[in-house]
Amino acid sequence: MATQPSEEQGNSSHAEQPADVRVSVGSAPSQSRGASEILQEEADGQYHYYRPLLQAAFKGDWESAKRFFERDSASKMAKITSKSQTVLHLATLSEQDQFVESLIELLSQYPEVLETVDCNGRTALHNSVMCGRIRMVEALVRSNPNLTQLADNEGRVPLGISAKEASMHKEIAWFLAKSTTDNGPSQPFSSQSAIDTILDLTHSGHHDITLYLVKKYPHLISMRSTTHNISILDMLARMESHFPSGTRLSVLEALIYKCIPVDLNYEPTDKSSDPALQCLTRSIWNAAKIVVPIIKRTHEVTLGHMVTIELAKQVCIAISRRRTTEITNFLVQGDTLGEATARGITEIMKQCIQFFPELIWMSPDDNRLAKHILIAVHHRQERIVRLFFKESSTNQLSFVRAPLQLSATIMAAATQHQYAAAEYYSSFNVVTNVVGAAFQMQRELQWYKGVESRSTRYLALGYFRGKTFWVRFVEQHQDLLKSGGKWMKDTANSCMLVSTLIATVLFALAFTVPGGNDDKTGVPLLLGQDSVLVFAISDALGLFSSVMAILLFLAILTSRYEAQDFLYLLPKKIIMGLCFLFLSLAFMLVAFTATLTIVLDKRMEWVLIPITLLASFPVALFVGLQLPLLLQMVKSTYGPSIFRPEGIWDGVKYTEQDR
Repeated sequence: MATQPSEEQGNSSHAEQPADVRVSVGSAPSQSRGASEILQEEADGQYHYYRPLLQAAFKGDWESAKRFFERDSASKMAKITSKSQTVLHLATLSEQDQFVESLIELLSQYPEVLETVDCNGRTALHNSVMCGRIRMVEALVRSNPNLTQLADNEGRVPLGISAKEASMHKEIAWFLAKSTTDNGPSQPFSSQSAIDTILDLTHSGHHDITLYLVKKYPHLISMRSTTHNISILDMLARMESHFPSGTRLSVLEALIYKCIPVDLNYEPTDKSSDPALQCLTRSIWNAAKIVVPIIKRTHEVTLGHMVTIELAKQVCIAISRRRTTEITNFLVQGDTLGEATARGITEIMKQCIQFFPELIWMSPDDNRLAKHILIAVHHRQERIVRLFFKESSTNQLSFVRAPLQLSATIMAAATQHQYAAAEYYSSFNVVTNVVGAAFQMQRELQWYKGVESRSTRYLALGYFRGKTFWVRFVEQHQDLLKSGGKWMKDTANSCMLVSTLIATVLFALAFTVPGGNDDKTGVPLLLGQDSVLVFAISDALGLFSSVMAILLFLAILTSRYEAQDFLYLLPKKIIMGLCFLFLSLAFMLVAFTATLTIVLDKRMEWVLIPITLLASFPVALFVGLQLPLLLQMVKSTYGPSIFRPEGIWDGVKYTEQDR
C-alpha cells in the first residue's frame, strides 16, 4: 500500500507528527482530536518543567528559584501557567514580599518586563494591590512607575482596584493616589470611569484621599456616575456615621472630642497665637495619643469628621457656580437633601442651605421646605427639624409657614410609629437614644405633642382620613404601647423585689443593735459611740428609702398604662423609684460598715479599711451599671426639649475663596 511508508515515517519521527497533524486539522476530526491531545501533552510537559519554580514562588524559597534561574535564565520572564502568569505574578499572589523584592532587583535591568500581563490583563502590581501588600506595591512602583497607569481587561488601573477590592488597605490607596498620574493611554482621571474610583474611595470611608484627588483634578468633584447616577455629595448623604450628627460618643469621648486640637493640612488654627505654643500643644496631644488609646481613637474620629465636612463643602462650592436650574437638577437626581434629611445629617443640610438658600425657600407655589420638614418628622430627626423653626410674635417657636394640606400631612407623620420610616427608605436604620420600650413611647409622645403644639388649633383638633390625629396616634402605637407596659412592669417587679429584701434586712437590723441592749431599760449599751449613731441613722434612712421605692414601684404596677401616662406619670415614678432604691442600697452598706466598726473596735483595726473598700464596691458597681440608664431617663423626661432652634450659621466661617 502506498500510504504505509509515510505512516511508518510519521510514527517514527516525533518531530514531524505534530506538523502533519496540524495541516489536516480542518479535514479529519479524528486527527483534530489527536492534535489537541498532543498540544495538551506539550503544555503539560512545559508546566511540569516549571513546577519546581512554581513551588518555590508559592513557598517563597528564593534560593531554589535562584538556582533555577541560573540553569534557565529565560524562566524569569516566561509565562509558566495556563493563565499566562509569570513567576512574578505567582509570587505576588502568594504574598511573598521578600521573594518579590529579590526578583524585582534581579530584573532591575529590564523594568519593562514588570509590565507583563496575564490572561486577565493584570500586571504583578494589580495582584499586589488585591492582596494588600504595601511592600510589594512600593517595590514595583519604584522599579517601574509606569505600572500605575496600566489598566487590566476591565479597564481598571491599580488605584481603581485598590478603591474597590482592597478598600481596607488605606495605606496602599494613599500611595497609589499620589503615584498615579493622568498620563499614558489609560488616562485614569480623564475617563468617565474615574468618578467610579472616586466614589469607591468615598464609600470605603477614605474621604481624605478623595479630597486630595478632587483638589488635584477639580473636574471630578461634581461628576456623576453613569452606572449608578450618583455623585460624591449623594454618597456622603448616605453615610451618616461619618458625620458628627450620626456618631455616638461616650461622655469621656465627647469631652476629648471637644478639647483635642485637629486641623487639616497641619496649618495653624489661630494665626494670632504663638506658633511655638501651638507646636507644643500639638506635641503634647501626639504624646497623649500614644499613651492613651482612647485619645488616639477620638482624634481619628474627629479628623475623619473634619475631612468629611470639608469634602461636602468643596462639592457645594463647585456646584454653586452653576445656574439655579442646574443646581436643582444636580440635587434632585440623587435626592441628596431627602437622604440627608432622612438620616439626620445636619452638616449637609446646613451646607446646602448656606450655599443654595433659594432651593428651599418657601413661596406660595413651592412646598420644598415643608416637604423636608415632613421627612424630618417622619424619620424623627429632631436636629433637622430644629433648623426649620422660627419665632412667632408671641415669642413661641413654630414651624415655617406651610400650606394647610401639607401641614396636615406633617401632623399625620407625627402620629405614625418611627419604624414606619423603613417603608419609604429601605436602607434607613432606626436608631434611638432612649432606653426601653416605655421611653421610646415617651419619645413618640413628645414628638406628637411638639408638632401638635406648633400647629394651628384647627389642625390639631381636626380629622385626617375620618379619624382624629390622637386616635390615629394611639392606633399606630398599640404594639409599642404594649411593649412599653410590659417593660415597665418587668422593671418595677425586679426593682420592688430588691427593695423588699433591703427593707426586710434593715427592719430586722433595727432591733439587733450591735453590742446588745440593757436588760432593764432596753437602751443600747454602746449608745454613746459615734458608730452606733451612724448605724442608727443609716438604718432608718435606708428603711425609709426602701419603703418609698416599694410604694413607687407598686404604684407603677397598678397604673392604667394609658398612652398619655407614658409622657410624664410613669417615667417620673420609675425615676424616683430607682433613686430611692439606690439610696437604700447605699444606706444599707453604710450601716453594715458601721456595724463592723463597732464589732472590730480596737481589735482588728487594720481590717476596717479593706472591708470599707469592699463594701463600697457594690455601690460603685450599681452606679456604673444603672446610673447611665437613670441619667438617660432623667434627660428624656426633664432634659431640654427636642424642639429647640439650632442656628444654621452657628460656627460657620467662610473666606472669600469659598464663595
